Amino acid sequence: MNQTDSLCPEAWEDLLTTRQLGRGWNRYYDETDSTNIQVRRMAQEGAPAGSLCLCERQTAGRGRLGRAWHSPAGQGLWVSVLLRPRLTPEQAPLITLCAALAMTRAVRETTGLSPAIKWPNDVVCHGRKLVGILLEISATPEAIGHVVVGTGLNVYRGAYPAELAGQAASVEDFTAPPPRRVILAAYLRALEDTLAQVEQRGFAGIAEAYRAESCTLGSQVNVSGAVSLSGVAEDLDDTGALLVRTPDGELHRVLAGDVSVRGVMGYV
Repeated sequence: MNQTDSLCPEAWEDLLTTRQLGRGWNRYYDETDSTNIQVRRMAQEGAPAGSLCLCERQTAGRGRLGRAWHSPAGQGLWVSVLLRPRLTPEQAPLITLCAALAMTRAVRETTGLSPAIKWPNDVVCHGRKLVGILLEISATPEAIGHVVVGTGLNVYRGAYPAELAGQAASVEDFTAPPPRRVILAAYLRALEDTLAQVEQRGFAGIAEAYRAESCTLGSQVNVSGAVSLSGVAEDLDDTGALLVRTPDGELHRVLAGDVSVRGVMGYV
């Protein structure tokens, strides 16, 4: 890691071009349990939408489906953002698609790489996982209270354990990384834009762009979780759910679960 590659707010606040994101309460730690946990605490304290937490190292970072997220000091962009979106509780899962699309755009813009999205929200590069996203929602049946969007981007080679080299990747594996603060500013700008489009039009606001970035559509997939099936991922419906055609010709709507894509992250 470049020792001048700081993530303290003083290093990046002047790079912001957002209206809201990054302009609330911004907290930075050398080490913390989890940026998602910290932002949940901030929400309970009344932090405004757009507040965020960054750290150099997480001791209890988590990914989707309860998996641990390796977050060593100085090796990645570990950030969580507090949102209070104008969406219904049923629409809240769309935010994870927004985050994946935003990080894909930010990585491409700042590094020149060509990442892709493995549905719903893993960002991969050359078939290896570059970014993980964890959404935590506080809502009643009637309204969303707040949403925490946690994002982990592997920037330097030390971001992931050596035994995961066949499945995980970092920006540095492919090119010289830009300063993390530059990626952060690009991500916040893209996230604000994608969220605005979803607030205005639902999934239709980002559907075309999301499809264009997908490495899932048109591929053989294996789905496990609440439902287990294999087939070809044909499309997304108007809610962002994945539509999978099984060998018997039936089309299945997948709302959640662990989706393996042939040729991506070790699935052959």
